[in-house]
Amino acid sequence: MWLSIDKNVTVPMLRQVYQAIRDRILAGELHAGYKLPSTRVLALQLNVSRNVILEAYEMLLAEGLAIARSGSGTYVAEGAVLPGYVSAPPIEASASAVESAYSNEMSVISFQTGLPALELFPRKSWADLLQSVCKEAPDLALGYGDPAGESELRRELADYLVHTRGVKASPEHIVITSGAVQAIQLVTRLLLSAGDEALVEEPTNEDLKSILAATGATLRSMPVDDSGVITADLPQKRHPKLAYLTPSHQFPLGGILPIQRRIELIQYAARTGCLLLEDDYDSEFRYDGAPVHSLQSLDPERVLYVGTFSKILFPALRIGYIVLPSSRVADFIRLKQLADYQTASLEQIVLSRYIRKRLLHKHVHKMKKVYAKRRQVLLDSLEQHFTGQYRVCGRSAGLHLVAEFQFPFREDLPKCLHSQNVFAAQLEGNRLLMGYGHLKENEIREGVRRIRNALQR
Repeated sequence: MWLSIDKNVTVPMLRQVYQAIRDRILAGELHAGYKLPSTRVLALQLNVSRNVILEAYEMLLAEGLAIARSGSGTYVAEGAVLPGYVSAPPIEASASAVESAYSNEMSVISFQTGLPALELFPRKSWADLLQSVCKEAPDLALGYGDPAGESELRRELADYLVHTRGVKASPEHIVITSGAVQAIQLVTRLLLSAGDEALVEEPTNEDLKSILAATGATLRSMPVDDSGVITADLPQKRHPKLAYLTPSHQFPLGGILPIQRRIELIQYAARTGCLLLEDDYDSEFRYDGAPVHSLQSLDPERVLYVGTFSKILFPALRIGYIVLPSSRVADFIRLKQLADYQTASLEQIVLSRYIRKRLLHKHVHKMKKVYAKRRQVLLDSLEQHFTGQYRVCGRSAGLHLVAEFQFPFREDLPKCLHSQNVFAAQLEGNRLLMGYGHLKENEIREGVRRIRNALQR
């Protein structure tokens, strides 16, 4: 296989190799079943690092243009020819534009939380489903649908949740929302009024606090430790209407609430009449075993369960859901209908088929391995640069962890981080919140090095 690359242009080698192979596959020049050269052979042929070829092949696999056969090699996938495809010539940026982009964007390494590895989302399989749904869906699917969500998605979701998270729910108890944030906004409007009390974990997501406070309710803090909410400190003489919790992966500290505290929460809710709002935002990615069962599985009539596909698949897919007690379903659907009538129907149908064909299960299984490796790179990098000077919270699940350092931070730390072109959110005390799911391994290593430089300035 002959490829042409140019080391004198500003387009990165990885992008050139990937684009060249991609173009030839789409144009039909490399037919289905064609065996691509080994990464070692192609690296020698092009005189580039083998890592460049490995990453280019990973991108082809992720897009569905190629398939890997264990012990055999990498082959062009079936159905990857686009008739009439013409590749666009690469656009060369001017030197000044490249320099500006590098200083303003390309070189910034952000340990932002909540972002999955978007480059590894299997676009081709999703696109194939979307295309078939657009062709085959009845005309009614293009009109106004059920505000509660497409029935086939709710059926698939009910089955998925009981098997993966132990959630007890029939499809009639599930309402599809435009992201998890909408689910939380609507349920807090449903349950809280001015003068009510609501409990929130401390620390927690500040945007979440704003959502609850917008109802006029008074917010009271529930302190957390490395295991989640400290149930011994729950206010015994008060009667809150709602408690917001992240028991399967506390945000931001990362604790997984043990069963003893879960039972105490259920008992507290029964005693005080408080409903529990469980936000299960990323617990599919647990690295020390299977995800723990939901809090909702202990008492479906007192726990409202919220989930999202933003972390599992991609944030632009604005599909979340809430599992409600039977007594709250009708009122919630009415609020959903008033908010935006329905969540996009075609995307719901695509997602339901994605689940039914076990593509979601396959993707989660694959990404757990990717994120576990990236997490280990982050842990190794912290150990390399801060041996004996830190401890880690929340390492067993999710797409972020917290590094707590044993020395005081300087007051101008955000400025120092900015000067090193790196971002990590600072929590109270000497702690940094570090999301890693969206960062490649070399970015994680370089990002930690920059944090070390910022902390030592």
